[in-house]
Amino acid sequence: MKKIFLLLVGVCLLVCGCGSYDQDKALKDFKNLVDNNKSYYLEGNMEIVSGDKNYSYDVNVSYMQGSYYKVNLLNTDNSHEQIILKNDEGVYVITPDLNKSFKFQSDWPNNSSQAYILETILNDFEKDGNRAFEEKDGKYIMTSGVNYPNNSNFKTQKVTFNKKMEPEKVEILSDNGTTGITMNFTKIEWSKKFEKDYFSLNANIKEDCCKETKETGSIEDIIYPMYIPVGTKFQNQEVVKSDNSERVILTFEGEKPFILVEEVSNASKEFEVTSATGDLVFYETILGALTDTSVSWSNGGMDYYIIGQNLSNEELLQIASSTASVAVVK
Repeated sequence: MKKIFLLLVGVCLLVCGCGSYDQDKALKDFKNLVDNNKSYYLEGNMEIVSGDKNYSYDVNVSYMQGSYYKVNLLNTDNSHEQIILKNDEGVYVITPDLNKSFKFQSDWPNNSSQAYILETILNDFEKDGNRAFEEKDGKYIMTSGVNYPNNSNFKTQKVTFNKKMEPEKVEILSDNGTTGITMNFTKIEWSKKFEKDYFSLNANIKEDCCKETKETGSIEDIIYPMYIPVGTKFQNQEVVKSDNSERVILTFEGEKPFILVEEVSNASKEFEVTSATGDLVFYETILGALTDTSVSWSNGGMDYYIIGQNLSNEELLQIASSTASVAVVK
């Protein structure tokens, strides 16, 4: 009789779900995957929504223990490719088609949330004591707060995992539940073997790039920002020409004045590395350098620079990102 009673208790515990898979076990399994694998390789697509505009990137991420990262970002709208590379020498933003790189002294990727870096996704979960967890349609879903210092709208990450606790989708949500970033992972390869110099700067230089460069850089389209702070308006436009380049300077006056400089990107025959002033930032279509008063970046064959003394970092980036919305022909 005693044996029958114990058997019934065991069945009851099993049916009632005692010992079921909960968020603590899920987080532990995800942490073990990230921490116990000395390397990984990810592929996927990232969609960024800004107002009524969507931006799409093909994303490849390579990681090796020791804080080595290589992130390939391909803008599917204009085929503009850039690489974020981190190794023992620093952090680089490489533009292969221009044969150029900017070098940063930066804590990237640990200084903010990144929807495509597993270590920062895990870090956000571990920091949030109020994270939530649920099982739905055969998937595990975990949510937590995030850290996007240059985008105050982003408040939450919602990550969908398979039964192995491998992430399949990351959604970055605003405080009203609107999705701003969606990262869909299509491939995860654990313990990926990389060549010895895979994360070196030299290994990421295109040997056949830019043997023939343009002698002149004439601007065909002038880009005007679609976002301008309240109390500020367009004041003046100036075109400055030199022997081999053309530069447009747009001046905006008012409560928050700023200057926008546009110039055709000139590819270099020899690979160039320039020390960047400011922090590495990736905001919608902007991958560049951000300071307290300026932001500079390259996109679609153009170099851009904005300076404004009275603008916040978020306003600088909003203006910069809005230049991707429209082109006005001269």
